[in-house]
Amino acid sequence: MKNITHEKIALTLSLLILSNYLFLSLSFSQILIKINFLIFLAAVIFFYFKNIQENPFLKISFLFIIFISLGTPTIEWDARSIWMFHAKRIFYENSILSLADSYEFSNSGYPNLAPAFASSLALLVGHWNEVFPKLAFPLMFLPPMILMYTFLKSTNYLIFLSIVFFTIGNYLFNGWADGLVAIYFGTSAFLMYLLFVAEDNFYKNRSFFYYLAFCFFITLTLIKNEGLVLLLILFVTTFFMTLYKGEINKNIFKLTLLSFSFLPIIFWKIFCYTQGVNSGDIQIFNTGILSNLLPRLGELENYKLISYFILLNEKFLITLSFFLISIWFKKNKELFSFVTIVITTYILILYLIYLSTPLEFHFQLDSTVTRVIKSISFFLGFFALSNFVFFKLRQQFE
Repeated sequence: MKNITHEKIALTLSLLILSNYLFLSLSFSQILIKINFLIFLAAVIFFYFKNIQENPFLKISFLFIIFISLGTPTIEWDARSIWMFHAKRIFYENSILSLADSYEFSNSGYPNLAPAFASSLALLVGHWNEVFPKLAFPLMFLPPMILMYTFLKSTNYLIFLSIVFFTIGNYLFNGWADGLVAIYFGTSAFLMYLLFVAEDNFYKNRSFFYYLAFCFFITLTLIKNEGLVLLLILFVTTFFMTLYKGEINKNIFKLTLLSFSFLPIIFWKIFCYTQGVNSGDIQIFNTGILSNLLPRLGELENYKLISYFILLNEKFLITLSFFLISIWFKKNKELFSFVTIVITTYILILYLIYLSTPLEFHFQLDSTVTRVIKSISFFLGFFALSNFVFFKLRQQFE
């Protein structure tokens, strides 16, 4: 395979991010954590200089992202008081489990993969401030962005980067975790589609893609609570599509193995529950959920308001149009069904979550939809591009 280097680098970086989380969960030696991060940086340097003229679009644009990240303060509430505050606490306590000493305002029960990575960067430098640890968030974008060069070349990869910049924007460097959810969701969905839904067996017979999928699935669930929901949607959608096609028997073992990617977030949630730590935004089992939901179910205005914020979002409409145009020109029923089921399911869940929110209704929509919609918009834009170039993917490996 011509581009195995990109796959190996993507997998290596992903494993190093996850191992950093494991080391901090188990309170390993600071020396080991520093070595792990140094290996990560060495892999990034290797990517840049092994063939300096290869993939220039990503290499140049990512340097700009780094400079912007280092040149902008962390001022937004979630970035400063949740993600970077978690990273600061992990830095001083040298353990993710220290977050059990809960600060209610910071939602200590949120998944903490990104803050753990930021704390290790501060540990490597030797002190904490409010600027440079944020650089860890852009660095976490590298595994999926490097991997995508395996499938997309030259102009197609430039279009891919344009989709990333358009849908994710300043969430590439501002210290929020929503951009990470978007790109890992899109990449995880793409791998799930290739491995179980697409007709071509070329990818299904290569174990390396399953290793990548497993790492990306774990990462998705450990970024934010939304990642757990999104990955569950991917598994359920894939299960029923393979069941409908009569292929469940030959896929059930692989799906079962990949489902072990839920274990880290399950362990974290159990830990939070036993320690009485606030589990964050999506409190499905909140005892007040029905008291919030039932009075709103019968009010048409509530549905109109949610629809206005979600379905009339300009980035959603543009990427949806791009996807529908791609289906018009390159008719792919399986891809269309997969994308439609995933997006429809997630939007319905969002309706349910917003209808049951304990916060003021309009405020909750106004303050969160622009972040939540990034995952949907990137997903649609990325699969639209994938549909246009999908017939070329196999040739790029041969």
